[in-house]
This record gives sequence, structure tokens and C-alpha cells, in this order.
Amino acid sequence: MIQDLLGSIASTQAYRRFAAEKTSRTVLYLFFLSLLFTIGGSIAMQLRVGPVVDETFAWLGAEVPALTFSAGKVTSADAAPKRLTHPKAPEVAVMIDTARTEPVTVQVMRDARVLAYLTNNSLVIDQNGKLETYDLSKAALERPVVVDAKFFREASGALKKVVYPLAILTVFVFAAAWTAFAGLLYALLAMLLQSIGGGVMTFGALYQIAIHAQTTALLVRVVLSFLPFIMPFSGLLTILITSAYLWLAVKANAAAAAETSAI
Repeated sequence: MIQDLLGSIASTQAYRRFAAEKTSRTVLYLFFLSLLFTIGGSIAMQLRVGPVVDETFAWLGAEVPALTFSAGKVTSADAAPKRLTHPKAPEVAVMIDTARTEPVTVQVMRDARVLAYLTNNSLVIDQNGKLETYDLSKAALERPVVVDAKFFREASGALKKVVYPLAILTVFVFAAAWTAFAGLLYALLAMLLQSIGGGVMTFGALYQIAIHAQTTALLVRVVLSFLPFIMPFSGLLTILITSAYLWLAVKANAAAAAETSAI
């Protein structure tokens, strides 16, 4: 697979071999390429998202008063209302008022300027102007649950153990599916290029070439994911790079076919 990877990037002659290789090898290369994308994307996600997650849970552990969930109610040693605002996202604000038993209205949420409101017996969340109320009195807990700094430290660790592996699997499946689907579109483009540059390859051979032609563009996308900003027109850049490789591959195979017919 490493040889195929290097050939896909640096050798137009390698595309003559790709056009004639077995379908199973192309599928294997598709998975290999998706794995590389997943590894790079996962590292970038860890570097960019990981610190934000750690900071958020550290902020929650420091700012949220110790809460006890028991018998369908929430209690706290600090009964005074407390409004929490995320230090890096001021629009994300939560009100904690464990002494309140009255229903929370839209006006109350607007006056408090919060997205969520926790009371003695309910959790209210503002979803685009519509309030969703969760009645905590209906929650049947076998034993009291204490939410404090220790709870948030453990929650942060659990999130990494569960969400990150799930995210990696999701990225791999998406990368494989998208690369396979994009291969169909690029194969159609290759047919058009072939009609211009000459060649007699079948759609299957063009599809195999299209899978390999996406290599450089996918690796560029991985590199761009490490940047601290979003690269404008990165999608267009991907299409241009892949199209250039397709054109070179079609020309290489057309030249090979011409040489063969001349013999």
C-alpha cells in the first residue's frame, strides 16, 4: 500500500498499473487511504478539540456549586441563584437556582439571558425560543447523585474514553463512504477528460484511477485540518488537485494505449 500511496502522488506511470489492477486491491487501497485520513483527522481533532473540552470541564468543576440529585429534587448548600457564563462563549449561559420551585417561563429565561435553567425540580432548556422542560421529580434514582468538581473530572475522562473512539470510527466510515462516492463522480469526469485526451479505458478502470487520484487532495485536507483557521475554498482546492491527477492519469494511459497499438 505504501508503494501505491507514493505512486498515486509522484508517478503518472503508476496510474497505468492502477487501471489494470484487481478490484480487491483498489478496495483495499480505499480503506488504507481512509485510515490515513482518519488518523490525521483524529490527531487534529484531539489537538483542537481536546483542550476546549478540558477547559470546559475544568470551568464547570470550578464554577458549578456542589449539587445533589435525590428523590426527584436538586439541592445545594449554596441556595442563592447563580448564573454561569462560559469564559470563551458568552452566549452559552446557565442559571442554577435550586431554591426555585415555580415554573420557568420564556420571560424568565429572557430576563436571565440563559440557554438553560436548573431549578429545584426541573431543567428548562431554550431551543430556538421554545422551552423544553424536563421534570426531575419523575427521575427515579436508586441513590443520591452528587455533582461536584470530582464528578466533572470523571465525566471528562469518561467522555474521552467513549466519544473519541466513537468519533474515530465515524470519521473512518464517513471517509471511506465519501471517497468511494466521490470516486464515481471523478470517474465520470475522467470519461469526459478521456474523450478530450484520447483513451479507451472502461468505467471500471477509470473508477480505480479516480480512487487513487484523490490521494494528494485528501492528504492536503489532513494538513489543512491542523491549521488554526479554516482554509477558504478548500473544497475547490480538493477538486482542482484531483482533477489535475485525473488528467495526467488519462494522458498516461492514452499514451500507453497508443504505444501498444503502434507495435
